[in-house]
Amino acid sequence: MRLPAALTRILVPIDFSPSARAALEYATFLAGKLDAELEVLHVWEPPGYLGPDTLALLPVGSGEPAWEQTRAEVQRELEQQLARAVARPRAFSVRVEAGEPSDTILRLAREGGVDLIVMGTHGRTGLSRLLIGSVAEAVLRRSGCPVLTIRVPTRTSRDAVPL
Repeated sequence: MRLPAALTRILVPIDFSPSARAALEYATFLAGKLDAELEVLHVWEPPGYLGPDTLALLPVGSGEPAWEQTRAEVQRELEQQLARAVARPRAFSVRVEAGEPSDTILRLAREGGVDLIVMGTHGRTGLSRLLIGSVAEAVLRRSGCPVLTIRVPTRTSRDAVPL
């Protein structure tokens, strides 16, 4: 991996989870401090129908109501973050893409000349990670640029009890 002389393009994929919101907050701050461009991405994985012999994917194309509603939600999330931002990015954009999340993130990072990916991680372990998978891990393993992961610890019953 070749490190860039300066960070000028930051990609932040969001899925509306607490860790993704924290990643957006951090990426917004970082882009503002470094005078970098910020690209906010939401990857929508189309639902599928598993029949007796087939898997039929039902992609939603740009311009359809569900697609535009998702884009509007991503835009609102970014605008809320920018309203609270200490430092604002030089420029920003919002994208909504359909596809497998890690593949789409990596493709857009490569095609867009991204210098850094900032993304949330749910911190799953064990069986839940095996069954659900980890988009952040797949991106970390295959990315051609640095990846910064942000994890928001979840509270457990043990956290609520003072020692």
